[in-house]
Amino acid sequence: MVKVELSVPSNLESIELWQYQKYMGVVENNKDQEATEFLNLKLVEIFCGVSLKDVSSIRKQDFNKITEIIGNAFAEETPLIRHFELDGIEFGFVPNLDKISIGEYIDLESSISDWKQMHKAMSVLYRPVKKKHKDKYQIEEYSGSQEYPEALKYMPLNAALGAMVFFYRLGKDLSSHILRSLDKVDKSKLTTHQQQTLEANGDGINQFIDLQEEKFSILTKQLIFLHTKQ
Repeated sequence: MVKVELSVPSNLESIELWQYQKYMGVVENNKDQEATEFLNLKLVEIFCGVSLKDVSSIRKQDFNKITEIIGNAFAEETPLIRHFELDGIEFGFVPNLDKISIGEYIDLESSISDWKQMHKAMSVLYRPVKKKHKDKYQIEEYSGSQEYPEALKYMPLNAALGAMVFFYRLGKDLSSHILRSLDKVDKSKLTTHQQQTLEANGDGINQFIDLQEEKFSILTKQLIFLHTKQ
């Protein structure tokens, strides 16, 4: 039997966002099939960084233990992580989500419902810290550039999930604030995409929040189930 060396993530901090995005793509493509064993193979391949061929050579007893360890990681609570370091840069969560701009909210709302775009949503919620004093800090202004979304593909998953949960829980209050602000917006200063997004969502933002919170809850529970089922 071939000896396979791998590193098993025992907590969500040890998993990077891109790995979860990749795995969720596999889950989405196999959601209508009885594919539990295949998904568990892909689980180990993606989160442990080994080839599918090597995964297939792991002893069944060891394989079950690995999926159990990863499954336990996904059973963790996901509180909001306000700061994390990535490649020597400290990223901070938006200090006051109630005060984000319409443009920021539109970019966030249009990407946070799609795992393939989640790194873009995270670039709205997390930005490099400019100044910090005790519990107070300032982050960079949002520019919508492509620099940080690509970098944030490698952020720790516990921070990404914690930010999502926080956003969904705050979503209804935030959407009310945004809706009140819509009448004050000079739409001529928005891009065509932003104007179309506002027109499409408008009064449906609350429904959007409800839908995404439910979807997030179902996907997370499904993921834990797949990880722990033997």
